[in-house]
Amino acid sequence: MKKKLLIVAAVCASLFVVGPTVNVSAAEVEQDVQEQSVQNDIGVAPCADEIVTKFRAYNGKVQYRRWNQTRGYWVDKHWINLN
Repeated sequence: MKKKLLIVAAVCASLFVVGPTVNVSAAEVEQDVQEQSVQNDIGVAPCADEIVTKFRAYNGKVQYRRWNQTRGYWVDKHWINLN
């Protein structure tokens, strides 16, 4: 999957470098990228976990901790001081 993403990124980057001499519409490139990135080995789009940063004030200090919204658990073991 990483190889596919790298290939797509390289193709997009090369289009920006060679852009003025190539007649490719943005809609065609976007459609190709979407079709390649949506499918994996079983034909289902992979979903990344949604990580949310939570903040709190504790003993006069601002602290944060990351929460995995998708799976429902704390990513960080303890609260981390912001300052």
